Formats: sequence, structure tokens, C-alpha cells
Amino acid sequence: MSEKIQIKEIGRLEDDIWPKEGYDHIRYTARALVENREGKFGFLHIVGEDFFGVRDHLESCGGGIEQGEYADQALQREVLEELGYRVESYELLGTIIDTYNALKRITCSIFFHCRVDTAKQEDTNRTKAEQILFQEVLWLEPQEALDRLENDVRCDIGRLVQRRDAMALRYYLEHRDETL
Repeated sequence: MSEKIQIKEIGRLEDDIWPKEGYDHIRYTARALVENREGKFGFLHIVGEDFFGVRDHLESCGGGIEQGEYADQALQREVLEELGYRVESYELLGTIIDTYNALKRITCSIFFHCRVDTAKQEDTNRTKAEQILFQEVLWLEPQEALDRLENDVRCDIGRLVQRRDAMALRYYLEHRDETL
């Protein structure tokens, strides 16, 4: 029998960049604050141009939860696909609900903190778009990561993505003694 758990809501964010024209779908994602054994957090450096315009921002690892998949399974799959690491351990942090007006979408991101061994990297399985946009993985000290997420905003979509990830990282750092 499955055990029901209640997921804490970390926060909500509204898109204040693109005009609001209503929403036509909800997307559920699993997102990871990935920490290595040295205590640094890995963030994808996204660079390029797409539907949102020019991109140059940091983003947590993660993506959509597939049909028939649990959030923790999506977490493990996304970390392996995007970073090439197997998750050694993880803990559920909570959800951040945000909107993307340009996509007419509400996103419910289920955030996890996880640990990986960066000495054991495997091949990634990135999509074509990810191969183009993912410039590198930056491993940053916790405060450096938070500072960059909050203060180094270089593009509109980056502002939306980085404030979501900053909210999650700040929550983790403020509550990490409770989750260990």
C-alpha cells in the first residue's frame, strides 16, 4: 500500500515580464538542487536563443515528470540525463508554483536536494535543444550560487528561472538542518 505524503509549498511566483493572457495547462516538474561531495551546488549555465529570446542564465537540473513516473524517479532520470550523475541520496524539499505567461502555463516544480559523486560521471542523454543551450555545469559554493541567482540576471527568462531556483536554494539553506 502506498503511503500518502503532504508536500510543503515553498512559494509561488508570478510572471511579471510577459503579458498575462490566461493559462491553458499545468506542467509538473522534478527539480534538483544537486550537491557534490565538496559541498558545491551544480547549476546548468544556459546560453543561446530560443522562443524566449536571448538566454544567459543559471538553472537547476530538472524537467517534466513523465506519464506513469513518480517525482523521485523523474529526479533521478533528469540528473542522469542532464548532468551524467547517479543520485546517491535525496530528500524532498517542497513545491514552487510559478507561471510562464508566454507559454500560457502554470508550473508546479517539486524540488529535491540530492547528492552526487562527481568522480563517477556517465554519459548524458540530453535532448537536441539541451545540447545547444547547456553551455556548462557550474559548481558553486552555496552563498556564491545564491548571490548569482539573485543578483546576476542577464535576460528576461533568466529572471523568472533564477528567482525560482534562488527561492528553492534559500529555503534549503535556511532549513537544511531540519532535512538531514
